[in-house]
Amino acid sequence: MSAVIKTNRTRKLPVSAPALWIVLGLAASLFLVRYWQQVLQEHSLDEQIVLQSRSNQQMLEENQRLQASLQYFQSDKYVEQRAREALNLRRPNEEVLIPVGGTGTQSADGNGSVGAQGNGNAGASEKSQPQAEGNWQKWFGLFGLFEDSGGSSP
Repeated sequence: MSAVIKTNRTRKLPVSAPALWIVLGLAASLFLVRYWQQVLQEHSLDEQIVLQSRSNQQMLEENQRLQASLQYFQSDKYVEQRAREALNLRRPNEEVLIPVGGTGTQSADGNGSVGAQGNGNAGASEKSQPQAEGNWQKWFGLFGLFEDSGGSSP
């Protein structure tokens, strides 16, 4: 009897087959990376759309507020009010209150004295008010370095 020896012949893959698998793997990896980049970019754009919509809504509200202000400032009511304030006028049925006090507001005769009614008391009211001391004098007084009593400082 004769023995038949069969050799296991394995088919060798051509050299190009592993290279083909490597190229296909790299292409698939590149595709997945680019796909996720596009997904992230779409998410970012959606967030920007929401932010821009909010900004547009705020600008629209601001624009409406400014339009209403513009209409008021162009109205006759506003013009009349500003003219009455500037010229110190009043309507016959109105009472005007003039504050009297320690503020240096300008009186009706145009001078800046407080309480002067045009009867010659302007000089007296200025003399009756004490001279305000400067800030440097207040600091020296705080630390006891300056005394108003005319005495010597310690």
